[in-house]
Amino acid sequence: MAHKTSLLILLLITMINAEAQKSKSLIAADSTYSTNLQLQKKLDSIFSYLNKNTPGVAITVFQNGKAIAKKNYGMANLEHGIPFTHQSAVRLVYSFGREFTCVGAAIMEAEGVLRFDDKVRNYFPKLPEWSEEVTIQDLMNHSSGFVDEWSPFGFVNEDMRSNLEVEQVLTMLYNQPQPEVEPGKGYMYNNTDIGLLRLIMEKASKQSLPDYLHKKLFAPLGMNQTFMNDNVEQIIPGLADDYYGKPPYRKGRWFKFSPGGNYRMVTSASDLEKWALAIEDKNSLVTKAYARLYQHARAIPVLSPERLYVFGHEWQTVNNTELIKYGGLGDFYIVRIPSQKVSIVVLGNSDDHFAPATAFYKTFLPLVAEGKEDEEPENQARFFPDQSVTLTKEELKKYVGNYIGETKGYNSYVPAIKPYTIQLNADGLAVSIYGSDQIESRLTAFGNGYFKDIENNAFMQFTQTHSDSNIQAEFWLENNRSFSLKMTRNKSKVVLDENYLQQFTGQYYCAQLDYYFRIIMDEQGQLIIKRPTVRDVVMMPYIEDQFIVEGKTGDYSVFGKNIFTRNKDGNVDGFISRDSRSMNFRCDKVK
Repeated sequence: MAHKTSLLILLLITMINAEAQKSKSLIAADSTYSTNLQLQKKLDSIFSYLNKNTPGVAITVFQNGKAIAKKNYGMANLEHGIPFTHQSAVRLVYSFGREFTCVGAAIMEAEGVLRFDDKVRNYFPKLPEWSEEVTIQDLMNHSSGFVDEWSPFGFVNEDMRSNLEVEQVLTMLYNQPQPEVEPGKGYMYNNTDIGLLRLIMEKASKQSLPDYLHKKLFAPLGMNQTFMNDNVEQIIPGLADDYYGKPPYRKGRWFKFSPGGNYRMVTSASDLEKWALAIEDKNSLVTKAYARLYQHARAIPVLSPERLYVFGHEWQTVNNTELIKYGGLGDFYIVRIPSQKVSIVVLGNSDDHFAPATAFYKTFLPLVAEGKEDEEPENQARFFPDQSVTLTKEELKKYVGNYIGETKGYNSYVPAIKPYTIQLNADGLAVSIYGSDQIESRLTAFGNGYFKDIENNAFMQFTQTHSDSNIQAEFWLENNRSFSLKMTRNKSKVVLDENYLQQFTGQYYCAQLDYYFRIIMDEQGQLIIKRPTVRDVVMMPYIEDQFIVEGKTGDYSVFGKNIFTRNKDGNVDGFISRDSRSMNFRCDKVK
């Protein structure tokens, strides 16, 4: 479950600032509002689509430490008709728990239990020698060089909801031959780092982290519904079910049984209100912990100039207004507007609350802060025809094929890969994820090379520099800024030759996991990875000695590259599995 609060936060900021254009009293330092009826009516209009047939959300807007708007919408449980309220307990996704864990680490240091410059090998001496200088601070900056456990264990265990013992993960780390990134300097988003942080905190404090956080953090703040939830089968009074997708909704099952996943938290909007008020208190244990965390924290370097920290804080400027967001990477449960002494708390139980707010957000964007909209980034203006056209099947066939898209994100400097198939159907062109029968987009022609996904208000333009070159495609959303993806059609012939492909068949061994598997060629001439513990996977030819491979993490697909290597005689001797969270995970060919 990923709570997409980013759009809502901007929406509420625009709304608050729009009202401020009419009445300075809303943002005045001496405001004493207990409620703001106009603000509440705006919230009602935005979330009118949330009802007894949808998941829910709870929202509180504070100004000067007082609630000026507080509303609940939708349901905590659709099957039994239970409304979502500020007291509804929600199990947060993994990255949303990092703020609480890291604040706990800062409290431990203040008590002398540990130090941020402690060496990780002091707690786990069997870790490889290359990690000798890795510190607790490196774990919190995601610059340790340790492998992200999702990648190697995803290779041998398709469903991360399967149980992994601490010793399994530690053994994998003990066997890691080289760092993923340069220790102390590189960056790679890493669940293992936070998993190790938890284990170190428990060794140092000589007690379970859930007990420590309860005694030292949540109980003093009166956050009686908030706790670290190790046992996902635990009966939690008032727990809201997780839902995802669009109607008909499906239940979310985002549980991960491993050290890196065992920092999930349960909380409520009512408790997050207390956290938000603690943030505003300069003398609270929370703000003192923040001060320590920021001393040597490094913003995620791949997102420059954005300032986003792996412990869940993002500093952003929107139309001359500074925002500080608190939560996970990409989505948040609290946003502060320090200049207006405003805090916004948002918590829900679905991953798709806020799409209907888009029109409202765009309407009010020019009114934010000083009434000046952000300037368009350079080179973002694009020509696109106004009217749709009809193209023949022969004209459409030009664009059919497999495409590889690469996108930058917060994971690392290695771009994320997404392969797509564009094919003809009765309605024209359709786009799907490679290997999937589910259509992601249906394209309407607006000219040769110009197409639009009308349902999602998204655009695609195909270009080709000359008749022999690969076709390239760029996909973007209406506002030109929120999402852009560039894709290249794969038309390499050498990788489709049967004799060439046979070189990669055989038995392989991954020493880091002590795991054997085979690569075979099936009757259709495709290379198949056959593993005893995971479903068969097709290796999609990419370029010479490289293949695109789909990995599964529960219901999510993650695509990476298998980059094959050769010995001095030119024979295939193994491959490196690489994606945005895996740089050097290697398997050797044994026969």
